[in-house]
Amino acid sequence: MAQSCAGREALALESALKRSFYRQLKFIAAKKPPYSWGGASDLSKGLDCSGYIFLAAKWAGLPGVARTTSLRMAMGLGGWTGHDATIDQASQCDLIFWTLTASRPHGHVGAVMESKKDNIRVAHASQTKGVVHEKMNDYLRQKTSLLRKLSVGDPQRDRDGDRPDNR
Repeated sequence: MAQSCAGREALALESALKRSFYRQLKFIAAKKPPYSWGGASDLSKGLDCSGYIFLAAKWAGLPGVARTTSLRMAMGLGGWTGHDATIDQASQCDLIFWTLTASRPHGHVGAVMESKKDNIRVAHASQTKGVVHEKMNDYLRQKTSLLRKLSVGDPQRDRDGDRPDNR
């Protein structure tokens, strides 16, 4: 069932898809694939940040999501629909975006794996460590530029026909 807090804007990722997405994020991270720019399909060759999120979503069966860049994901393009939230509202499977350099806004993406007060655990493809599941450190916290609560696969949204143009 869809979770709702404040009307249509607050609809969340459908629970069965959310559980599947979470399992795939964990499964891929446990395999420890290396970082590889542009990687999105072969764990042995490596994944980049958006490729990791896309592959987990694909294997989880999230409908309508396309392989794209973290910036386009942040913009809600390629089927990555949802609504923005604050870091204090972070919950499992939310997408989290970081601006690591000013020239690449929302240039890095990961997923929230756990959120308990000040202890937020994230999964992402680090250029130096490969795909990791780790506590969000101060550096990443400072560089956080966006948190997105996904709504793909939300039966209420799909039933209401509330589908933004995926340009």
